[in-house]
Amino acid sequence: MGMQLHRIRAALLCGAALLGACSEDLGEQGDGNGRAGVGGTAAGGGSAGTSVATAGTGLVAGRGAAGTGAAGIGAAGTLGIAGRGPAPAAGSGALPAPAGTSAPLPPVAGAGPAAGSGGMAVPPAPMGPPGTWPAADPAKKGPLAVTTETMVGPGMAFTMYRPMMLTQRHPVITWGNGTGTTPPTYRSGLELYASHGFIVIASNSMNVGQGTPPPMLDGVTWVLAQDMTEGSPLFGKVDRERIGATGHSQGAFATSRAGMDPRIKTIAPIQSLGGSRGFHGPVLGICGTMDATVPCSGNLRSYMGIADQPAMYAESLAATHTNWMFSLGGGAINPIWIVTNAWFRVHLMDDKALRPMFYGADCSVCKDTATWTIMRQRMDN
Repeated sequence: MGMQLHRIRAALLCGAALLGACSEDLGEQGDGNGRAGVGGTAAGGGSAGTSVATAGTGLVAGRGAAGTGAAGIGAAGTLGIAGRGPAPAAGSGALPAPAGTSAPLPPVAGAGPAAGSGGMAVPPAPMGPPGTWPAADPAKKGPLAVTTETMVGPGMAFTMYRPMMLTQRHPVITWGNGTGTTPPTYRSGLELYASHGFIVIASNSMNVGQGTPPPMLDGVTWVLAQDMTEGSPLFGKVDRERIGATGHSQGAFATSRAGMDPRIKTIAPIQSLGGSRGFHGPVLGICGTMDATVPCSGNLRSYMGIADQPAMYAESLAATHTNWMFSLGGGAINPIWIVTNAWFRVHLMDDKALRPMFYGADCSVCKDTATWTIMRQRMDN
């Protein structure tokens, strides 16, 4: 029993920095039943407590298998992953008594209270920091191969276009269809977004303006949940703070509604902007000069009412209600897809090379008067 107590105390002092060196000697103690749990011995400010939580494998790191049970968050916010059993009682900071003894081991130095998180898995660290993206031409397909997943999301009622290889935390775009259409109608543009690194979640609904919760936001909720679900291809690969919304016609009005959700950081509704208040980031409202279905007057009226966010009114001179959706002759990409792709790269990927397309005195889209009529507010720099 004295040897067992010695091994347990040694495991606690090992710390995250020395975990690899200690694991071989201590592996036999990892019985896989999760008695050490997670986080209950963690955080506060003490170095030993923080180390155990950072290691995230309960009492022993060696051959005692790290499981997928409840996760804990220590008082200092350090995340850990549980063993195979339940987490210890919140606030004790102490380990259970070894078999045959009456007193528990003393708390780990600096230990504080811990709270279980209800069994949600903790995603691994991203492969690269959010927002680190190489420059790319928004008028061309991006460098990433794209995969399409159908019948995903709530009720298997969504289609997802995403990079085949998820290389870091990727920003998200939620898409809304026009009345009577589905995501494949817009495949060329949605694949363009995905090839540049965006995870695109698109409702299959032909009436995305209907539903509680609205489909475009339901898709966002699902993607964020997948980011926290071990085994999902999106596990740990979603940039949770960089989410945008766009859509066409009825989907544009649904986009405006989605933009009132604080998770949505920027919107780019296409024919047409359906509101002027409650947004949480920059707004690009696009319409077509030749659109006889949804005239530009509504887009302009909504744009003029925006009083608290950077906003751009963009009128595509050659666009009807539908002719912009498909690739042009020779594989050229329509200007509406190009501009929205660039808009999301600027606002969700922090692409500084493309920022002058929209901001500042040299706004290049503003100068392209053969293609666009542009108005801006709060976008001078």
